[in-house]
Amino acid sequence: MDKNFIIGIPVRDFENPMTRLSNTLNKEERIELSKSMFLNIVNSFDDENVDIYCITNNTSVVDYCTKNKIETFNAKNSGLNNEINEFINLTKDYSAWTIVHADLPYVNRHYAKVWIEECLLNEIIISESKDSGTPIIGGNKFINEFQYGEKSFIKHIELFNKKNINYKKIFNKEFSFEVDDINDYKDLIKNQPRWFRKNSLLSSPDRI
Repeated sequence: MDKNFIIGIPVRDFENPMTRLSNTLNKEERIELSKSMFLNIVNSFDDENVDIYCITNNTSVVDYCTKNKIETFNAKNSGLNNEINEFINLTKDYSAWTIVHADLPYVNRHYAKVWIEECLLNEIIISESKDSGTPIIGGNKFINEFQYGEKSFIKHIELFNKKNINYKKIFNKEFSFEVDDINDYKDLIKNQPRWFRKNSLLSSPDRI
């Protein structure tokens, strides 16, 4: 194996994503935003030493990934924790791994490189979203007891403390800010990351 880093990006579907933005964005725009953020994550982490997989059981997502030459991992069991626990078995052959959600709009190639370097140096690194979720987690230690769901960050930390796993929390906004509601979208409109500026369907300040 030539590559030493593997990334999994869970994507449930593109049919009706980000419903909490329904009062601001129509369905077409929400689908476009969801796909654009996903592609930004893929492009940011893309490197000759990195294998990137979309973790999904959704046919339309698989088709979209195939069209964009992105590898997919189809889990046998449904449910985010089950899907990631199956995917993580692939990571045993790599020096380090990461699970990252697709709705981190401020990740770019610079921060992706920083994250990979931190993963290679630490057993576990993890970030916390505003609702104590886990937007991104990774490291050089193999684990297979993921705690996604409500307050997953807190549950992950409890697991690490119980099992004496060393972890490092990353505080950068780039790894903790997710687009979940209208206030998050307003932040996105205000700060306009490069991938967002290029998308005229989404980036007009007149829509909020």
